[in-house]
Amino acid sequence: MGTKITYANIINKPRRVMRNAFVLTALMIGGAFITGYSNLDRMNGGFALIFLFGFGAMVSFITALVYISRAKEFNILINQMNPLAHWTYTQKEWDAFIVESQKEMITVNKATLLMLIVISVIVCGILLLIYRDSLFILIIGGLILILSTVAFLAPRIRSLMLRKGVHEAYIGIDSAFVGGTFQTWTQLGAHLVAASVYTKSTIPILHVVFEFPTLQAMQQEIVRIPVPTGKMEEAKKIVEKLSKQAGNLSPI
Repeated sequence: MGTKITYANIINKPRRVMRNAFVLTALMIGGAFITGYSNLDRMNGGFALIFLFGFGAMVSFITALVYISRAKEFNILINQMNPLAHWTYTQKEWDAFIVESQKEMITVNKATLLMLIVISVIVCGILLLIYRDSLFILIIGGLILILSTVAFLAPRIRSLMLRKGVHEAYIGIDSAFVGGTFQTWTQLGAHLVAASVYTKSTIPILHVVFEFPTLQAMQQEIVRIPVPTGKMEEAKKIVEKLSKQAGNLSPI
């Protein structure tokens, strides 16, 4: 831990997203002004276009603001300090991690999807009893289909991204960079819950668990970081540091 690292091959993706969002905001605002000063009939689609451009500008601007702090956090992790650890992996270790990561995501997604399907069916039943309109069956059925598609594709897309990503990980006290993906557990109301090393798999995996608020309730997320051969003691020290940050007396 604490060894000097070179960062020439690391791209600050949050900063790239931030810049693109600001550019898109400017384009959307420009589109709204052009529409407003054009000869397009306001009552024949003009107002609708202005509204869409304005809404797009607002979403893009909020995205840019969110990613300003993420870009700074990334810069702190990668450029301004030595991470808690910098791990690299053999092809065999990385392939084992991809398999285990996909397996875990599928298990979690199945449980979440089942819960959402049960809730959706209950809501559909209540709406049918109140309004007696069969259209609700199609609406809820379509929603379940979309959720099922997302649950099916998400682990596979994640695995594809990991295969294309760099076979290395940087771990900081507030964030991590794993396989080309940056994740932080200190922004937008998020807070660290726990850290542990899962050993009942082909390759040990460091779990960093954090929660963040949503419109419905607090949602839990897990950052998975493979532990390469010979780095278990280092992983245990990281768990100890992160567990103290989370307020746990002992790591789970």
